[in-house]
Amino acid sequence: MNRRYLLLPLVLLSTLLNADSQRREPSLFLEYEREVTRSIVPSEDESSTFKKIVTKITPTKPQTPFVVILPTSPSVVSPTLPEKPSIGHDTLPYLVINKPTSTQSNISQICPDPTALSSNTTSESKPKKSIIENIASAKERVLARAKEFLGTPYGFGNKNAVQTDCSGFTQQVFRQFGVSLPRSAAEQASLGTYVDASDLQVGDLMFYQTYKREPSHVAIYAGDGQIIHASYANKRVQYDNIDKGYYKQRFMYAKRIALNNRDTTDE
Repeated sequence: MNRRYLLLPLVLLSTLLNADSQRREPSLFLEYEREVTRSIVPSEDESSTFKKIVTKITPTKPQTPFVVILPTSPSVVSPTLPEKPSIGHDTLPYLVINKPTSTQSNISQICPDPTALSSNTTSESKPKKSIIENIASAKERVLARAKEFLGTPYGFGNKNAVQTDCSGFTQQVFRQFGVSLPRSAAEQASLGTYVDASDLQVGDLMFYQTYKREPSHVAIYAGDGQIIHASYANKRVQYDNIDKGYYKQRFMYAKRIALNNRDTTDE
C-alpha cells in the first residue's frame, strides 16, 4: 500500500518532464536559427547587446578665419634731458662746463700725435753727443795733465817744489778740473764711486796697499793696462803696467772721481 503511494508521484513527475522537453526542442531550434541569420545579415532595427553605436561628425568650415594676434610691447619713451645752462648758473648746486668747440688746435691738445711724442721721448732719452764728447775730452785732458809730471822727482811737496809723492801728484792733477782731493792716499780712497777692475777708464784712481793695511799708494789709470804715478822705487813719476807683479799683488780697488767743467792752470 505504501509502495503505491510512492510510485504515483514518480509517474506524474516523469510525465511532466517529458512534456516540457517536447515543448522546448522546437523553441531552441528556432532561437539558434535566428542567431545564425542575425550574424549573417545584421539588422539595424534589432536591438543587440553588443551593437556599437557610432556617431558621425562632419567638420564645418568656420565663418571667420582665425587670426593670430601677437602681444605688443609697451613703447619706451626716452626721457628728455634738460638743457645745460652756461657756466655760473646760480640755481644749480654743481658746476656745468660747456663743451669746447672742436678746432684743430683743441684736438691736437686733447689727442696729441703719438709719433710726435715718440720722437720727443727718443730725442730726450738719447744723450746729447756734445756731453759724451765733453766727458771723453775731460778724461783726455786729465791724462794730458798727468803726463806733464813725467820725470818729476819723488818727494814730499808739489810741482812748485820740483818734487812730489803719489797723493801729491794726483792732488795737483785733479786740482785743474775743480776737484779738491785730500792730501793722503787713504783720504782720497774715501771719495768717488767704486769701479770694477774690468771697467777701468782713463782718469780712474787705483789704490794699493804697500806698507800699511789701509790704502797707502795711489795712481791714475792711463788706459791700455797702464798707470801713471809717482814711483817710490824709481823716485820719479812714470808709467807702469797694472799686471806687474808688485802692483798686481798689492792692488785693492779703483775709484772714479766726478770732474767739474773747469780748465784752469795751477796758481
